[in-house]
Amino acid sequence: MTTFQEREQAFEAKFAHDEEFRFLVTARRDKLFAQWAAARFHLSEQDNADLTTSVLAVRDGAGHDELLLQHVEQRFSKHGSGVQHTELATALNTCAAQARQQLLDGTPKTPAVT
Repeated sequence: MTTFQEREQAFEAKFAHDEEFRFLVTARRDKLFAQWAAARFHLSEQDNADLTTSVLAVRDGAGHDELLLQHVEQRFSKHGSGVQHTELATALNTCAAQARQQLLDGTPKTPAVT
């Protein structure tokens, strides 16, 4: 195998690893965000589980973050709990940083966000 082929394989492996890491961070972030929202609005355990399931079902891809924010915002507006879009966006960013750090640290479980 030539040096060029080895480098090409290394770049492909790094790309695959980076994409997997991005996916794992996004999934963990979304779960943390659902847990934060459930705690913020004092949801029951069943409502927390329902919210987490519905948040994880939001399609991934372009515009995922905005869809996620809209989903949670609509969910709470139906229950009469108004929430600022900026508060949700800030919480989502905080959850993203926590999710990334947890994966880098090798944290096995997703603790509740405070």
